[in-house]
Amino acid sequence: ENIVGHLKHVLEQEMVEAEDAALYQLANAADGSMRDALSLTDQAIAFGSGNVSDSDVTTMLGNVDRNAVADLLSKVVAKDGKAVLAKVGQLGEHGADYMSVLEELLSLLHRLTIAQVVPDAVEEHWGDKDALVAMAKTVPAEGHAHNRHSRPASCGRCLCLRLIIAEFVVPL
Repeated sequence: ENIVGHLKHVLEQEMVEAEDAALYQLANAADGSMRDALSLTDQAIAFGSGNVSDSDVTTMLGNVDRNAVADLLSKVVAKDGKAVLAKVGQLGEHGADYMSVLEELLSLLHRLTIAQVVPDAVEEHWGDKDALVAMAKTVPAEGHAHNRHSRPASCGRCLCLRLIIAEFVVPL
């Protein structure tokens, strides 16, 4: 959040239009480094011909379109197999790396679990906190159990939250 706030301030001073979601992508890509965030922002301005848009930054960084992944999940939740296959095909047609799609899907499911159990703990990770909390209300908590994470901390958090959802209680 500090990096995003600083980028907003700098871009306002430079009179460069920027979308919040784009700034969150740049901050995440910088991984805590203000210098890297500023460098990436300069690249994004050049890439976007003077503006910093979410779609341009997604392309520039080679990120997966998070909106497309959220749309895919909504089709899964609706149990619409035909629409799921069509969306997966569409992602492939746009050159999506399927491992990145799966990682983003796992990340979204993890954040949804947090939003369902502890809504106040949802981080403004991509500038999508409100949308994520709203989506969490539409996705059945028991409908997205997952046990594989690329990060042990995510796995541990998710396991504990799953136990809360399952009302798993061990008498002490």
